[in-house]
Amino acid sequence: MKVKFWGARGGIPSPMTEAELRGKIKDALMGAEGIDLTSSEAVERYIERLPSYICNIGGGNTSCVELRAGNAIFILDAGSGIRSLGNDLLREGFGKGQGEAHIFISHTHWDHVQGFPFFTPAFIPGNTLHFYSPFPDLDQRFEDQQREVFFPVSLSYGRANRLWHVLDPNETVEVAGVKVQLKLLYHPGGAYAYRFTHQGKVIVYATDGEYQRMSQEATQPFVDFFRGADLLIFDAQYSFEQAIDEKRDWGHSTPKMGAELAYRAGVKRLALTHHDPLVTDQQLWKAVEEAYSLLIYRSRNSAQSIETLTQVLLAREGLSIEV
Repeated sequence: MKVKFWGARGGIPSPMTEAELRGKIKDALMGAEGIDLTSSEAVERYIERLPSYICNIGGGNTSCVELRAGNAIFILDAGSGIRSLGNDLLREGFGKGQGEAHIFISHTHWDHVQGFPFFTPAFIPGNTLHFYSPFPDLDQRFEDQQREVFFPVSLSYGRANRLWHVLDPNETVEVAGVKVQLKLLYHPGGAYAYRFTHQGKVIVYATDGEYQRMSQEATQPFVDFFRGADLLIFDAQYSFEQAIDEKRDWGHSTPKMGAELAYRAGVKRLALTHHDPLVTDQQLWKAVEEAYSLLIYRSRNSAQSIETLTQVLLAREGLSIEV
């Protein structure tokens, strides 16, 4: 299976500010003192050595992940990132009305559905879009989002075939050869994690979840759901201090909680996502370091070697991962 992130921000789309861009340029220039940059090759080598927060961006688009399993295309959530994904899909059969995609919605807060009205494949006759969710009124929610008081054209203006599939959270389903399981997360209004299994590989998408009761007993059901995942995409919007105080009951988690659950579940790779719109790229990459530090601490109190620890990644726009 292959994953590509088209949006990893939470709450609201948040483009990089001019001040943050200037800060990156300043840090890059200050680090170049005494380094020969007289050729393009030397410049490229210097860029490759820069800290990740300088030469990469977390991105400003909200939640959207593309998952490929064989020839099947899965789309996880329809935040603003789905617009760019849709444009990319036009290069394939979607541009000719010959595309088929399976869209899994974790929940319908704005940052997870707001991009769909701009998803170009939905307007092309012949394309088929399958929607999956435990929410029985998902179709109505999408229609409401495109009422004329909110958007110029209605959902029915799109000429693609739309098929709505209501999932039972307690059952495992198979979609295009992929086994899909669900888990209810604590989030206002409810949100669901999805576990995708294909040819022995496992990807778990667990955004928008809060783990207020942090005891081993309370978190064990989630550890079991994440167990052995090759990739766990995990909501890490807040710091630990925020999550237990000012942001309690907002329904989001932390990098350290992601690391703890991934450690106990034997997850191979952990991708931190749903970044707070107020957080800079430098702060995002620092959160990755904090999560990994917790994993190292845990390994020192067990027989596990550092070499086998969960790899921690920052979910960012354009990042592709193959499992």
